[in-house]
Amino acid sequence: MPIISKVGKRSTKVRLVYGVIFLILTIGTVTMLYPFMLMLSGSFKSEADINRVTLWPKYWFDDLALFQKYAESKYNVLLENVEMAWGEYVPAWYKIQKPPKEDFELLEEFLAWREQCPWWILGNVGQPTGKVMLPISARKFRELMFKRFGGDLDPFAKQMGLPIKSWSDLWPPVQGVFRYPPQRTELMGAFLNFAEKQPIRNRIITNVDGRFWQVQLVSKYTRNIEQYNRAHGTNYSSYDEVFLTRRVPAGGLARKDWEEFVRRSVKMPFACLRLRPELQDNFHRFLTMQYENNIEEYNKDHEVRYSSFDEIPLSPTLPEDRMEQIDWGNFLKNPEYCPVDGIEVYGPRQAFEEFVAKRRGVPVEEIKPLRLPIAAADWHDCMAHKGEERWEFTTRNYKQVFGYIGLHGRGIRNTIIYCSLAIGLALLVNPLAAYALSRFKPPSTYKILLLCMATMAFPAEVTMIPAFLLLKRFPLWPLLGGGAAFGLSVWIFSKVLKNLPEMWRMIIAVGVGIVVGAWVIPRAMGTPHTSLLNTFAALVLPGMANGYMIFLLKGFFDSIPRELYEAADLDGAGEIRKFWSFTMALSTPILAVLALNAFTLAYSQFMMALIIIPDQRMWTLMVWIFQLQSQSHQAVVYASLVIGAIPTFFVFVFCQGIIMRGIVVPTEK
Repeated sequence: MPIISKVGKRSTKVRLVYGVIFLILTIGTVTMLYPFMLMLSGSFKSEADINRVTLWPKYWFDDLALFQKYAESKYNVLLENVEMAWGEYVPAWYKIQKPPKEDFELLEEFLAWREQCPWWILGNVGQPTGKVMLPISARKFRELMFKRFGGDLDPFAKQMGLPIKSWSDLWPPVQGVFRYPPQRTELMGAFLNFAEKQPIRNRIITNVDGRFWQVQLVSKYTRNIEQYNRAHGTNYSSYDEVFLTRRVPAGGLARKDWEEFVRRSVKMPFACLRLRPELQDNFHRFLTMQYENNIEEYNKDHEVRYSSFDEIPLSPTLPEDRMEQIDWGNFLKNPEYCPVDGIEVYGPRQAFEEFVAKRRGVPVEEIKPLRLPIAAADWHDCMAHKGEERWEFTTRNYKQVFGYIGLHGRGIRNTIIYCSLAIGLALLVNPLAAYALSRFKPPSTYKILLLCMATMAFPAEVTMIPAFLLLKRFPLWPLLGGGAAFGLSVWIFSKVLKNLPEMWRMIIAVGVGIVVGAWVIPRAMGTPHTSLLNTFAALVLPGMANGYMIFLLKGFFDSIPRELYEAADLDGAGEIRKFWSFTMALSTPILAVLALNAFTLAYSQFMMALIIIPDQRMWTLMVWIFQLQSQSHQAVVYASLVIGAIPTFFVFVFCQGIIMRGIVVPTEK
């Protein structure tokens, strides 16, 4: 019956007590759920919003927060990439704002021109170093290569010339401007074909003016435009008004800045430079000097057949051949042979100005210079695909974890086998030991229980090295031989020495087993040890018996009425029948606790598994997730923890139902 009657519940004091109890329970629930909700929310985040402590991602409902994540992902988690593309200072991802209205004035024309722009690299490819996240382009490229080679890594690595050990190590190659790609290896060729088929909004347009501002002006004159004005004698209000001119300025410090940037700092925008035809003779003299007037050496390096250097043409733009690119770049950097007046800048801005002038039917001189509205285009692309982007950012971390697990499918199989063996052996060995202590009550029962409880005094880390050494040189054959000798001796003595007390027969049989296992077999076999490393036996043997669970089971078995066993004896039931049909059948709740404990220990094991299983093909799921966490972003780690907890949750729910049905329901009856 209830402790408080229905009449007592009407009392104000009792209701107040109830209210306090429910308040305490509510507070306890919140203190448990709040950290979990923060972790769950963090699993949907990235570098742009990981420091925002919220119960749900802000970008789910805030367009500006979504745009910040869009910029972070598209520009490969590098603020300098955003600064270079937009031509403005971006101190942090969360400080990105919506572009001003004037940036949208040229948006329609820019979107039309962007489809034919050849100066671009693919965005959303991420960074293969540091705290890794896997954006959509990198993920799709990896999936494409995986499907093309049927998941077989060896032919892929051989064909691509890429010595990787796992599909998770595959990242898109370092990109150049696609109009003039670097040496077209098999991997680069596959990636270029892939990049051409991706949505145009994923392309990062090369902004030479932004690079000029970031690399040359800011590094030399700081971000303060006043210092630039004092040095150049100008009166600009911001760096937005400073453009990289097509031709070198007439004189002064601006000419020096222009030349320094073009010759030494223009790495990627090499494809945005042109050399005038009158430099042809200088180019011939430069090659003559470069190759010490040895045309045969040039022909050998370039795989051509020229009779003299005078026959070699000067490409007005960066050549496609890798060796010609090197000569072209070295010539450009040499002021003695390549005067600065012979160099022109022709990149995205110049092409866009010509496009706008042609579209409006006016001379290009009337409209230039035009600032590329790249930030406005990014905002337009993000807002036009808000649903897609929100879904991508919500599922991206989980796709990365599932993809990683899928690429290491053996981990799932190994985990299922390992956990099944661990549960099965735990449900066999521990109940047998506890049943023997409970049914037969040997004189040393309490000493054995004390020894079992003493095993809890030492953390698992203490036994790692001894367990590793034992498994590396495991006495398998001495144990099997000694066990077989012991069993055979017991059978023979039961037939021959019937009058000898059973205790003495057992003592003699144990002695025979020890002699056979410790002396006979080592002498006969020489080296009877066997290495169990990289086997499932190495995983399950150390945790097969648990001292605490034996103690717990023994106490539970003691509560089973003795009359059941006496009735079974009268019916002629053997010990196996009594153990299986009575003890195990009546102990379902405690066995569920044992199974849950065995699964939790086996499933969460990664340190011991990593030590005793050097072969990656035998690694379990937790070891792979641990490897993923060591190289991934914090948000990906949160996602892996959520995914890793799902099997434990379902097993707990299943076992909890058995425990509740076996304990609570009978108590209520």
